[in-house]
Amino acid sequence: MYYLAGLATLPSTTQTVEGLAVFTTFRHLQYVLSSMSAIAPVANAEAGSIRTTPTSFIGKIITPIHGLSFFVPTVTYILCVTFNRFVQPAWMQRMSIPDTYFTYENKVGLRVAACAATFVLMRFTGRTFKHLGNQWHAIGVCTSSFFHT
Repeated sequence: MYYLAGLATLPSTTQTVEGLAVFTTFRHLQYVLSSMSAIAPVANAEAGSIRTTPTSFIGKIITPIHGLSFFVPTVTYILCVTFNRFVQPAWMQRMSIPDTYFTYENKVGLRVAACAATFVLMRFTGRTFKHLGNQWHAIGVCTSSFFHT
């Protein structure tokens, strides 16, 4: 087998599926971040700054943790699998679906279907952001001038 930059020139089925999963996960993360950065200034300009923020000590701690809960697992998956030559590390494989329920072929089919569904999810996310318009905020409540007294 020939290698180029540590990757097999003809990747195995496992590497191909992991590469597809990493690509779609990265693409979804990039799409969400770019959509959020595009809609945030519009929502802030039209509706003003956020009106309800956590005031308690616990609320001020939980809010950033809640925000990071989306990014940490996603970035961990992308980095770990990419730097492990598109093979899941052993600790990640121990947390996967047990082989007693699915055959290898079923797992591959399920993962490829999930990768395809990611593009449907991106379309749904885009429509949701567009629908929310100036009411959108990453965490919190943003109210438009229509509701101000």
